[in-house]
Amino acid sequence: MKAAAFEYTRPESLQDALRALRAHEGRAKLMAGGQSLGPMLNLRLARPPVVIDISGLSELRTVTRQDGKLRVGAAVTHAEIEDGVHELLRGTPLQQVAPGIAYRAIRNRGTLGGSLAHADPAADWVLTVVGLGATLEIAGPAGVRMLPAEDYMQGAYTTGLREDEL
Repeated sequence: MKAAAFEYTRPESLQDALRALRAHEGRAKLMAGGQSLGPMLNLRLARPPVVIDISGLSELRTVTRQDGKLRVGAAVTHAEIEDGVHELLRGTPLQQVAPGIAYRAIRNRGTLGGSLAHADPAADWVLTVVGLGATLEIAGPAGVRMLPAEDYMQGAYTTGLREDEL
C-alpha cells in the first residue's frame, strides 16, 4: 500500500515548525527520520493532510551538556549515537543501546525524537529513557515544558505530547 496524498513542508527553524503545527490545528504530523511515520503512512494508519519534515533543523541535531545533564536533540539519528558522532554520547548507555535498534538502514535515518514521539512499545528508546530517568524538553506555543519520561510515556502509542507540540 502507499500513502494517501499529503502536503509536504520543510521548515527552516523550530519556530517555523511550531507555526506550521499551529496553522494546521492538529491535523499535521511531524517527521524526523520517517522510520516510524513512513510505514504508518504507507499502511494508511496515519492520513495527515500535511507532513512537516523537521529532520534538517539544526536546533534538533545537537548534543550538549547543560547543568550537568546531557541534552540530545530530537533529530539526532540512532546511527549517530551508535557511531559516536557526538563526543558527549560516547561510552554512554545510549551508545550501548543504539546498535540493537532494528538494522543499519533504519538506524541511519531513524531519530531519537521520532521514536519517542510514537511511543511504539517495541522501540528501544522508550524503555531506555524511562530507565535512565530522562526528562523530555517539549516545545510548544507557550514555550518549553519539561516532562519526566515516565510521565510522558502514557501507554502504547500514547504520549504526553500535545498536538501543537514538538
